[in-house]
Amino acid sequence: MSGIRQFLSNSRSFMLGAAIGSGMTARAAERAGADFVLALNAGRFRAMGGSSPASVLPIRDSNAFVASFGRSEILRSTRLPVFFGACTFDPRLDIDDFLDKLKRWGFSGVTNFPSVIHLDEHRRSVLETCGLGYAREVELLVKAAERGLMTIAYTRTQAEARQMVEAGVEAISMNFNLNPAETGLSSSSIGLAELAARTRDIARTVHAIDRNVVCLLGGGPITKPEELMDVCRETGTQGFIGGSSLDRVPLEMSVLEMTSGFKTINVLREKVDLLERQLQLNGYRHGIVARSASMNSALDAAKRLASGTNPVLIVGEPGTGKRRVASLVHSLGAHKHRKPVVFPCRPFPGNQNAITLFGLEADKESRRRISVLETATDTSLIILHLNDLSEEGQEQLADFLETGAFTAANGIVSTRSEAKVIATCTVLAGATDDSLPMTPRLRAAFAGLEIHLPPLRDRLEDLPALIHHFTVETKGDAGTVPLAIENSAFLALASHSWPGNVRELRHVVEQLATLPSNLQITADRLQPIVGTRAVSKEAAGLSEREWIIEALRRNKLHRGKTALALGLSRKTLYNKIRKLKILN
Repeated sequence: MSGIRQFLSNSRSFMLGAAIGSGMTARAAERAGADFVLALNAGRFRAMGGSSPASVLPIRDSNAFVASFGRSEILRSTRLPVFFGACTFDPRLDIDDFLDKLKRWGFSGVTNFPSVIHLDEHRRSVLETCGLGYAREVELLVKAAERGLMTIAYTRTQAEARQMVEAGVEAISMNFNLNPAETGLSSSSIGLAELAARTRDIARTVHAIDRNVVCLLGGGPITKPEELMDVCRETGTQGFIGGSSLDRVPLEMSVLEMTSGFKTINVLREKVDLLERQLQLNGYRHGIVARSASMNSALDAAKRLASGTNPVLIVGEPGTGKRRVASLVHSLGAHKHRKPVVFPCRPFPGNQNAITLFGLEADKESRRRISVLETATDTSLIILHLNDLSEEGQEQLADFLETGAFTAANGIVSTRSEAKVIATCTVLAGATDDSLPMTPRLRAAFAGLEIHLPPLRDRLEDLPALIHHFTVETKGDAGTVPLAIENSAFLALASHSWPGNVRELRHVVEQLATLPSNLQITADRLQPIVGTRAVSKEAAGLSEREWIIEALRRNKLHRGKTALALGLSRKTLYNKIRKLKILN
């Protein structure tokens, strides 16, 4: 880029510069359409909660300060030209050496900020007497231009502007004050009318010497676009450099509005958060219904094992909800804000599952395959159907759980992973821990870290709630009317063995939910769907009595909870207790 004037090849264009102090503001300014950015110590002080006037105080090595965040944040965050705000107050500064560094670092231009123009008369006169005044700033920009760097000169008076233009500076920024930190203050000792008059006088002086010099307005009392438009219309200014008006003021107003908004809904937010936490802890967010003691015991284990880096094994018959509980364990753990990696083991012959899980190093016949464990580091790895993993793969997994490292197939170097392993294992009905389809070492690695999910036949108290839950899921409406299931149908459902467990029940409910809402579901209507015959009247009396007795026992004779668990009204339950002489 030959110079800053190239920005104005179109006479109708208007330049916008952002005087900033952070990479985040640089990215935002570029996206909003800024033409260039200036890395200034004042911008950094504002980002730190300070104020622009701090830029002229000897509280930092200004050049080292700007270089630190300018190189590490701003240059890496934007493709726009970045001007370095250089300070010449330090008598030890070697201008030539310093400008050479700026060019090597990748800065596109230089500006004299902080400047002596922002000091009071007494302090400025001291620096001028020491040879550290405005003439040294002019020297800085002249030498910068000789190195091919673009230059913008901060000026405050017509004399300063004339001095810079005669030295060959390409653009001037007319800056009359440094804004304080408080939004509510009159951010300037100069009003808009005086600002316009002084800007117009300086611009006329500049253009009388060189019409090609770009005149920019820097900061001042302008905080809104309409104020800038009025001043530019009167003065013919060709651009604007915003500091506080681009970062501090919008940020303060945004934080103020957002904080006030959140504060007004704080009570409601707390209630919603509490409800969400309760729902999550109860498993409802993951489709888990737990009213029975056995299922609540499994949920308690899930909450306990979710914290920490320990592995978790979820054991249950087919269709008991192992994957849902695995998702719940992840959502209660330290990695809940990151998506888990799910790896289903397939009943493949050979060692294909293990290769996918632990990876494969490249050889003459195959390319390298990244392991699932590598992709799951810093989150949870949910391994489904661990029983389908080969013995060799199970031994490798046991090694990983013991050491935290694994070796890919064909590899010799160990790789570490911080993944939290949550595995599911499918067992047949009546299986014991000793008969788990796992190698002894892998069983030992999960010892004491298991969650045993009960089959549906052992948690019949959950039957009414599960039916309603699946009805809502199927129809997609939380206000769905419960299915009209007669007692005979409930008895048939409770008498069913449920070999497919909760998954089978869901399939049944999906079919029942398609029936007309006013249709009574009887045992006879249920039989073709469930596949069980209606219970005879003689057996019905006995089975119903045993069913109610078992429910009363599980609910510790609490009749209200028993009626809810059985899907009956209290009055109906009382009548059945009296009719069947249960509590006599």
